[in-house]
Amino acid sequence: MKKIVFLLVVILVACGSDSEQYVENIEQHSNNAVEQQEDSKQYAQDIQDTYVQRIAERFANRNQLTPEDFLYDLEFLARTLEENFPFLGVVERRFGNEQPLAAFIPNRTDFLTSASLATRINNTFRSFGNLAHLDLNPNHHWRVASGGNHNSSISTGSRIIEEGRIALIVIPTEFFEFPAPRSLFSRVQEVQNFIGEIQGYEHIILDLRHIGGGFIREVVDTFLRPNIQETLKFREFAFIMDGEMAYRTHTNLVSRPPILGGNLFLRNVPEIPLVPAREFAEQNNLIDMNAEDLENLAYGFILETLIDPIDNSVSAMPRKSLFADNIWLLIGSGNFSAAEIFSRLAKEAGFILVGQEANNRNSWGRVYFSLPRTENIVSMDLFYITDNTGRNTEEFPVEPHYFNRPGMDALGTVLAIIAERSE
Repeated sequence: MKKIVFLLVVILVACGSDSEQYVENIEQHSNNAVEQQEDSKQYAQDIQDTYVQRIAERFANRNQLTPEDFLYDLEFLARTLEENFPFLGVVERRFGNEQPLAAFIPNRTDFLTSASLATRINNTFRSFGNLAHLDLNPNHHWRVASGGNHNSSISTGSRIIEEGRIALIVIPTEFFEFPAPRSLFSRVQEVQNFIGEIQGYEHIILDLRHIGGGFIREVVDTFLRPNIQETLKFREFAFIMDGEMAYRTHTNLVSRPPILGGNLFLRNVPEIPLVPAREFAEQNNLIDMNAEDLENLAYGFILETLIDPIDNSVSAMPRKSLFADNIWLLIGSGNFSAAEIFSRLAKEAGFILVGQEANNRNSWGRVYFSLPRTENIVSMDLFYITDNTGRNTEEFPVEPHYFNRPGMDALGTVLAIIAERSE
């Protein structure tokens, strides 16, 4: 396992620049209970300006870094991962051997001097970048990380497939962006107008496949809350390691107020004592937990998600119910993070999922920290989350009710199922 840690360290520390101020600003912003939208937009711009400035400074001073600076940061990162990051076993199993990245690692001399190192490291890092938000110098935190189709126009993506019976809504990418783009209001209005046109349809199909990560308050408000009759209660099981960073992150999130526009309003950490990991797994009958992972975990706790039906009488932007007999949700391998979380919630709410498994990155408890000498920024999740049998959500993504049929995509599969039900 220590070999894996070292190889990950080499990958993570390879290239790029940020600043400690960048991390401090993020932490300060995250600690605010409620952030008004205009303040959030200005904050994001300030972060971007600081980010660019520090990159320029680092490039200007890069010749001042010595091999000892890199090695110091390697040791710092190795120690941080060993004490706090609970997914090294998942990495080992995913790659199938104890040194999954060895073929990509140059020797020490090349590591410190090679001009082509950045490309080699980035290509390697990309191969496991979907794991637990593990990232070097992340640059996607204020805008949705969308994959595939970037055409977010509801007018060109959504359509009536069969008059009076079947309609398709392509979920706009703006619904997952934060801070909210100027086009969000018009997109919401387009969706609401279209929903008004298809009231009483038997089948409404929501297409999520082109969405990656981001923030999910708008998609929850538009598609989930108007279509539930009572509070949706969703419980997950979480674990942390015994490192100071992991413990402090849990403490900071206990009974934390929601943040406007973010995802923290969904998952609540109850104010109850941590339970030793093995005892917690036994108490909750998590029989499918990986034994080696459990051995390395220190404490367990419950994550609660509570989503209330929308109250349009107090909502600043009323949302219409779909009023369909069947709500289908198309998912795919391009979904991760926020998109996968939404698909899990939709499944719990009774939506019918069709397509392919999502692409992980469904952990939580994300932290950002700076490497002391090189000032690279590392992000990672510290909460090891399982389903109600103990399977880790990074290793076992949400499964659709119906997988794509041979030779068909998710939409074709749904239409085939609907046709068969009508016979």
